[in-house]
Amino acid sequence: MKKLFLGSVALVALGLGAPAAFAAEMRVPAYTPPPPAPIYANWSGCYAGGVAGTTWGRSNRTAVFNAAVPQGAGLPITNDFNLSGFTGGFDVGCNWQVGTWVFGVEGDWSADNKAGQAFGIAPFNPLHIHETQERWVATARGRIGWTWWDKTLVYVTGGGAWTKVDNSAWLTTNPIGANVEHTFRLSGWVVGAGLEYALGYGWSARSEYLYEDFGTNTSVGCINAPQDVSTFRLYNHVVRAGLNYKFW
Repeated sequence: MKKLFLGSVALVALGLGAPAAFAAEMRVPAYTPPPPAPIYANWSGCYAGGVAGTTWGRSNRTAVFNAAVPQGAGLPITNDFNLSGFTGGFDVGCNWQVGTWVFGVEGDWSADNKAGQAFGIAPFNPLHIHETQERWVATARGRIGWTWWDKTLVYVTGGGAWTKVDNSAWLTTNPIGANVEHTFRLSGWVVGAGLEYALGYGWSARSEYLYEDFGTNTSVGCINAPQDVSTFRLYNHVVRAGLNYKFW
């Protein structure tokens, strides 16, 4: 009886000790913290830099009043014609980053050598050559961007645009070169999109596309007819690259 009692106690002790021993043999895995959130470039601050690229667009001439062709109101003086050239200048702006989103304002000014020509068409004088030359363009825009990957900002932009344009016309017959020139300062709007990459140490590089529209505008006077009135249409496409430095 005594042996039976002692055996029972041993079995109970073994049963109670086995889970503890098993638990002691199981190793608790070390705590692994979650992976850190991606570290994005800090786009907040103000910057300045340079931009350069190519620009092209279209223009035309349409009669409102013409002394030589009184019935020509509303008729085209020229067909639509292409303008193209180089553009280059500077930009300045500021960004505010909220999480992965970037909000900003930017202004730029660029000199242009964009120009295009067209002959007059009947019933107007086909011996007149008409030319549009764009001298400079400035814009003031807002930007909304998203930090795609760690150092890349993809953005859309839009705002106001201003330009200086010279419209001229001259004769191809005697007296050759007799001409008239009008200078216009036009206002319009601009929209676009781009991509900017943070190079480090405050520097960033960008590429962007802009569409600038200056609408339809009125021109008074032509060769030997200062009372004539016409209109012209102007819009631009711009593809350019830039390099900026964040100074603050």
